[in-house]
Order: sequence, then C-alpha cells, then structure tokens
Amino acid sequence: MIIVIVNCNKVNAQVDEDVQQFLVRREQSWPAWKLINLKNSDIKKDLIYPSWFEGDWEIYSKDLNDLSAESVRYKVKFKKNESGQVVGDRAKNSESIGRAILGERLKKVKSDPKSFNNQIIYLNDNEFIESRVTGRNQIFDKDIFFADEFLIQSFHKSGVSRLNQVETMSKFYRCNEDELQSSELKKPEICGYQYQATYGSQIGIKNVEAISTNKYKLNFKFIES
Repeated sequence: MIIVIVNCNKVNAQVDEDVQQFLVRREQSWPAWKLINLKNSDIKKDLIYPSWFEGDWEIYSKDLNDLSAESVRYKVKFKKNESGQVVGDRAKNSESIGRAILGERLKKVKSDPKSFNNQIIYLNDNEFIESRVTGRNQIFDKDIFFADEFLIQSFHKSGVSRLNQVETMSKFYRCNEDELQSSELKKPEICGYQYQATYGSQIGIKNVEAISTNKYKLNFKFIES
C-alpha cells in the first residue's frame, strides 16, 4: 500500500508540473497563439478556485487592446460545491458578464443540469449561442489561480449556424499594495489577466492561427453581504 500511494503522488506531482509548464509557456507565447492539443485535460472536473475566491465580487475589466475604452463592470459569485470545493456560479456569472457587454440584447443564460461544460445563451430575435467546453487545464495554490479552457461556440440565427473555437486563459492572484483600489477591505482584492483567442470554424484542425486576440486586466472587489 505504501508503494502504491507513493507512486500515485509522484504521478500527480508530475501532471501538475506538466500543466504548470504548459500554462507558463502558453502565456509567454501570447499573442502568437495557435490551436493546439491540450495535454492532461480533464473536463469531468469543473474549474476549482482557491478558498480566497469564495463569495461575491464586483469585477472591473479593462480591455488592454483599447486603453481608451472604459472598464466593464459586472458581479460574479464563487461558492462551495457538494465536495466543499470553491467553484464559479457559471450561469449567473455568464449572465452578469453578458449583460454588461450586450445589455438588453441578452435574455438569459441556461446551464446544462447534467454538465457544467455546456451552456446556452439566449439573445433577442430568437438568436442563441450554444457553448461547450472541450478542454481544460488548471493549477492553483494559496497564491495563484492559473487556468486555460478551450470551447466550441455555435451561433444560431434565422436557421443559419456558425461555429467558432475560443480559448480563454485566466491568471489571478491576490493584489499587491500597488494594485489595491481600497485600503480598507474585509477580504484582499484579487487581480489578474485574461487572454482570449478565437480560431474560427476549422474544428479538429490543429496549428490554426488565432483570428483575433484580446487581453484584459481584471480587478475583483469583495462585496460584503
């Protein structure tokens, strides 16, 4: 039994190290991203966040591709699942982000009750977007949350459908003193970046260059209940 446990720990440690190296190399190669195979992906598990994410937050998101634009503000929630792990409230968070970007054009967001990987975004004029996560890698500890997700989006409008592949990398940490927006806080603010790339509709073909890339700087302010 001791031998089995030790070997398993070594395997898990190696997987974590491989994922960390992948994420670091991926960030370093930004914005020259190409569609690739995501090693050690496990979409059976949701994104798990450090304990310091738990609660309600207001996010200020700054588009670093357009510094003249105002920050987008929206609220998000992170809560414990049945296993006591901190996860995002995907439907609520997606709807909050969508409302901030799309306004009244967004009607609602519905998550698949059988899979946290699937969502449908309902828009006006009978338009909707189906979203399905196809790959996920992450690491986190007491200091950082670092993850990369690949998904396929299907946009449906008046009987016409369009596919698109999207990659979103998130890297968050507790803000340092220079980044804080307030000195009196119940919980430390969270800072970080999101990188997003779209690859078009060539599903299954690797090394496709990104059609567009965006980078955002995010700041989370805790909302006291």
